[in-house]
Amino acid sequence: MQSKKILITGAGTGFGRDTAIALAKRGHHVIAATYDQAQADNLQTYAKDKQVDIDIEIIDITQQEHCQKAKNKNIDVLINNAAIGEGGALVEVPLERIRENLEVNVIGTLAMIQAVAPEMVERKSGTIIIVTSLGGRVPLPFLSPYSMSKYALESAGAALDVELKPFGINVSMIEPGPFGTGFNEQNLAKKFDWMGDDSIYKNKLDYIEESEKKYVMGMQKDDFSAVIDAMVTAAESENPKLRYAIPKWMGLGVNLLRGFGK
Repeated sequence: MQSKKILITGAGTGFGRDTAIALAKRGHHVIAATYDQAQADNLQTYAKDKQVDIDIEIIDITQQEHCQKAKNKNIDVLINNAAIGEGGALVEVPLERIRENLEVNVIGTLAMIQAVAPEMVERKSGTIIIVTSLGGRVPLPFLSPYSMSKYALESAGAALDVELKPFGINVSMIEPGPFGTGFNEQNLAKKFDWMGDDSIYKNKLDYIEESEKKYVMGMQKDDFSAVIDAMVTAAESENPKLRYAIPKWMGLGVNLLRGFGK
């Protein structure tokens, strides 16, 4: 297997961190991008414990000058993993929080792609991976800002696949279901940062909790190794699939629901 230079964003925690370690263990040159220095320091310690060498860059994907760090690095594979989320009812979520979700998850991802793609086009090879979500194919009530952003990335990924095909560039999307990285719990709790006594849901918290359990927490699994395996497979493949739904049965269920207009 040929070693590749792989840049992964959002590598400070969860999927990104463990994918960076897995790829490094397989002999790839990994550039792991974290949001800030604290995450970088924690990742450095984690990588040392795992006995792997990775390069760490601080890249806030909402900052254009940070995204430019990815230029001229001869990147073979770009894994767009960085993302945030927001809980609460869409009719009440403060608009600035919705804007932030779209800015990070959609605009930031595209900024990284635009920084790396020209060099891939020039050499007519490369792989762009976007971590979307099965929540980007069916709605996630009370996590709507996140779900909306992943819908947008699903559309972007499918379009990029067609647009970049003449240049020999692969595009692939990783679509995880709910997994126990702590990400979902953190985002669901954010609603309490801004919900007040004037909320129309002040007497409907049980309904919100039931919906969160039905659509996210009730299906969440702690073992997310299948997501890491899919990331590695897509990164190493010369012809990766456009979509990797994890778990597969949930992806099939999503397709069935969409077929019935759900």
